Amino acid sequence: MIRILKKTGILLFVFLLGVIGTALLLNSESTDNRSDFNDATFPEVMIDMDGTLMNRMYGYAQPMQTDFTRDSVTPLDTSKKLTFKVNPYNSEVNSFSYEIRTSDGSKVLENKKIKNLQKEDSYLSVDVEINSDLRMNQEYSMQIALELNESTAYYYTRVVSRSQVHASEYAAFVKYFYEASLDKESADALGSYLEPASTGASTNYSGININSSLSEVSWGTLAPQLYQEGIPVIKDINETTASISVEYQITSQNSDGDTELYDVKEFYRMRYLDTRIYLLDFQRSANQVFDGTLPVYSDDGIILGVRDKNVEYMMNDSATVLAFVQEGDLWSYSPGNGKVNQVFSFRKTEDGDFRDSRIQHDIKIVRVTDAGDIDFVLYGYMNRGSHEGYEGIGVYHYNPDKNVAEERAFIPVSESFEFLKKDLEKLSYVNEENELFLLLAKSLYKINIEDNSSEVLEEGIKNANFVSSNNNDHAAWLVSEGDEKGNIKEINFDTGETRLIEHEKGKRLRAVGFMNEDLIYGILNKSDILTDEDGHKSEGISILRIEDFDGNVKKEYQKDGLYITDISVGSTLIEFELSAKSGDTSYVAQKKDNIMNNKKATENTVKIELVSASRTGIRVKLALNGTAQTDSPLTMYAKVSSTNQKDIVLDTQIPQESTYYVYGQGGLDSIYTDPAKAILQADALGGVVLNRAQQYIWERGNKKTKTQMDTAELPEAILAGTMDIKTLKKSVKNTGTVIDLTGCSLDSVLYEVSAQRPVIAKTGSDTSVVIVGYDEYNTYLYDPVKKETYPYGMNDSTDLFQKAGNVFITYVESVSY
Repeated sequence: MIRILKKTGILLFVFLLGVIGTALLLNSESTDNRSDFNDATFPEVMIDMDGTLMNRMYGYAQPMQTDFTRDSVTPLDTSKKLTFKVNPYNSEVNSFSYEIRTSDGSKVLENKKIKNLQKEDSYLSVDVEINSDLRMNQEYSMQIALELNESTAYYYTRVVSRSQVHASEYAAFVKYFYEASLDKESADALGSYLEPASTGASTNYSGININSSLSEVSWGTLAPQLYQEGIPVIKDINETTASISVEYQITSQNSDGDTELYDVKEFYRMRYLDTRIYLLDFQRSANQVFDGTLPVYSDDGIILGVRDKNVEYMMNDSATVLAFVQEGDLWSYSPGNGKVNQVFSFRKTEDGDFRDSRIQHDIKIVRVTDAGDIDFVLYGYMNRGSHEGYEGIGVYHYNPDKNVAEERAFIPVSESFEFLKKDLEKLSYVNEENELFLLLAKSLYKINIEDNSSEVLEEGIKNANFVSSNNNDHAAWLVSEGDEKGNIKEINFDTGETRLIEHEKGKRLRAVGFMNEDLIYGILNKSDILTDEDGHKSEGISILRIEDFDGNVKKEYQKDGLYITDISVGSTLIEFELSAKSGDTSYVAQKKDNIMNNKKATENTVKIELVSASRTGIRVKLALNGTAQTDSPLTMYAKVSSTNQKDIVLDTQIPQESTYYVYGQGGLDSIYTDPAKAILQADALGGVVLNRAQQYIWERGNKKTKTQMDTAELPEAILAGTMDIKTLKKSVKNTGTVIDLTGCSLDSVLYEVSAQRPVIAKTGSDTSVVIVGYDEYNTYLYDPVKKETYPYGMNDSTDLFQKAGNVFITYVESVSY
């Protein structure tokens, strides 16, 4: 009997311990982080320029496509010497080697391996002297390889030979500015650099700029503390200006003494003049790192904090689970059962550094089921884990029962995040059959996640001719090759079905976009594709049609005598111009019109609201209408598990083409095939334009005060002043590439003259001149008929070329090595 009672007592004790343990777990604020990510292992590489560290580089696990990797620009002076600092952390660095390549990566100009790295405090130091004969004002790719015990890490920067660029002074100023802004007393000195046009009444710390007040620039009453210091990164630099970005982290205490963490990114554009730095542009975005343990819950929603209002989020149909992305992390919130869960994050909860908190990746939510499962696509740079250092695309499925985010597939790519993002913004979708659809390198891929196979569904798709629905489950494109050329092909990614919309004889089709899941496309007559006397085409759509996948026409719009141009598609509205023909050469806008989305909106269970607080300023809130809330939900952290399958390798080599890249405000802004449009965008941003060979096509603010070319050294075809682009291309094909800059201002095209590129300018219906020079007061124009050069007043030149339509043609010299 005693033995039975003893056993019963032990069992009761064990039961009570289990109950108590479970209760403590359910009522605790958080559970342990169970991610199986290993710590980041790759070292960081920086450049020491006159005692200031700059251009922090992160390691890649494989060689990258160099013409699609432009993380930083490193200027070289006449000595062509550089000092590198390596922060090894806990890794053993066995050697440092480098290659100087042409920017397209096709030719190695120099390589060297250095085994003896000097130890200096916590850094390793390496001195490099480049011996290659590099062209001035031409970017080259520099690949650095660190040999580690078990792997090799690759690092990239662009080097460019330019004189008197004051790089260290610019970097020191950036460091001074952001540090001074964190201290109210020191911040007073920053007022002279600002151009305030703001009262600070509605401070939004995710959008501070040079026009913000000194109080806003110095963080108002947020009272931040520096948490992780920043290293200035040069994005562009020349003899006149420099563009530098810096990323750092700050913390702030709320009224309860809880610590909030913020990621901060700043952009500076500066000019160095008479030993003083002038601030031309300043942009700052501060974004709060979401922390589910903080008091961010209200009766009607969840407060994400300081950030922009473009939130990636999705709620399931039953309105029980909300998934959202913030600062590279994926969270789910179940308001009814009182749980908030960090589904995915590279960040370490303790003892982290910029290698795990760096945000060069993004997450796209594909699906949230009623059971709480989440499918998502992770793309970009992998901070740590089994794919550390890779650029790539990962497909994940989150299982709420296991509380595990399982990697289903991984696809490595060799282009940097800013280029990859441009592709994946067009399309990335996973259907319920575990098939992934991507648009990469002008090819539409279908990838079977279960068996690691892939196939190309269509090749030669131009981004401008490809459209997808809001959630990416439908897409359509204009077929550009083969028997179906000129038709529109549409696909339903859930079923795999496709349909073809054929054009009638004498008609042309244009894919415009989607409204809901219905395709919007335009129909135009071949005769309504107009060409002006300079060869520039413009199109007027006669019928705009909205059609479902079964071919049922939901809406057809047309206006007699008018043509639809300049179409913009939003989620609820299609806006466009109604234009009339101006002769047989162009269209002139007459009035605006639009088409509303007539679909009855279901009750919106989630909406974005802006709320304000005195300390943090404007914050973003996800308001949940009619959903029960829990005051203090349990914060959980999902485990991340990697797939055992081999990586899926695709041919993502970008085809060679005439492409122009606009860099501005710290990164890649846009990609154009029209150089004139690229220059107009770069001018608005204060940026630069580079071509595929990484030649500078245009730079804001880097124009000589005067210059004049020797006409005897210019090609005869250029001096002939012909506006026939085909003739010009044929004449200079061995020495350069003809570019049409029609629509740019005279001031913009004078950059080309400054770069020793003559510009043919139209002056009348059949007359032209060649701009071969300029000074403060005049342009210097070569007359192709009289074969002589003469000065012409700057204002008169501007007026002359404007009246002729600002038609300009030049050519960019071919790069020879």
